[in-house]
Amino acid sequence: MEQQIAKEKPAISFEYELFQDPDHLTTVVATLTPTSPWINPASLNFKYRIGRGPFGDVWLATHHQSADDYDEYHEVAVKMLHPLMEEDREKFLHKFEKLFFKFRRLCGVCWFHGISIIDGRICIAMKFYEGSVGDRVARLKGGKLQLFDVLRYGIELAKGISELHSLGLLVLNLKPSNILVDEHGQVVLGDFGIPFLLLGASLSNPNMAFRLGTPNYMAPEQWEPEVRGPISLETDSWGFGCCFVEMLTGSQSWFGSSIKEIYHSVVIKREKPPVPSGLPPAVENVINGCFEYDLRNRPSMEDIIRALERYTHYHYPIMVEVSRSVILKLSQFHPFHCSW
Repeated sequence: MEQQIAKEKPAISFEYELFQDPDHLTTVVATLTPTSPWINPASLNFKYRIGRGPFGDVWLATHHQSADDYDEYHEVAVKMLHPLMEEDREKFLHKFEKLFFKFRRLCGVCWFHGISIIDGRICIAMKFYEGSVGDRVARLKGGKLQLFDVLRYGIELAKGISELHSLGLLVLNLKPSNILVDEHGQVVLGDFGIPFLLLGASLSNPNMAFRLGTPNYMAPEQWEPEVRGPISLETDSWGFGCCFVEMLTGSQSWFGSSIKEIYHSVVIKREKPPVPSGLPPAVENVINGCFEYDLRNRPSMEDIIRALERYTHYHYPIMVEVSRSVILKLSQFHPFHCSW
């Protein structure tokens, strides 16, 4: 499959006559939509690393795209995964290739440019977003977002997660730094389920052999899926709840604790992130439900969306109208229909 990268050619261009007025026809050269997610490694120019996570590094880069009718440079963020065994790498690439164009139809997930292999490591190029919810929380005095913003971000985030769930994927790595903010102020998922796609892979880091996620946001069953219950859609409900609470309080659950300490707190002692008091009852109930130890008792993403939207429709009708107007503007530029 890696040899396929070098074989990829620019999309075929074609000409057509554009009718502007009865006396003038203009010849336009257009390029077909790419039929493959593969990116030539030579078209990526890495600048510097902008992030590091449990599954790899994130780099700022430029992606050079050219054909007969255009020559463009796009600023991209490249997720470079840690090295995988060749067999595991092939499995991951096969899964990603099947999902690539489905990802591009999702409104609540980051925009993907494509995938490549550099020095044996999988590199996933995505649109570069200027900031994340985590960045915004860090910049605020006191680190707390207003309830209005938390509800809006929460609804958009839950819808993005639900979109991934519709593809049979789980995120498993929800955290504010992976909730990106686009140029319209809407939030999108910056992680499309990498931990889920890596399930069963032989990971180079021994600490990753028994967990897939970021410890502070992991549900009990993520630590020991064979003992605590299978990883499921409701596993992401726990991660959603952690993000929601952090947006409200500005504090990360179990901040400063070691991996072993978090494991002991979540799995052995069955501790839960504290949900701040004073929330509207409907919102408080659904967020508390996210932290049920038995995943069968947690709300689904649809349950979360209904609860948050029901409250905002009644108490923040202006937010609903603003969201609708933004989505209408987005639909003018987005090549696919968004159902939000």
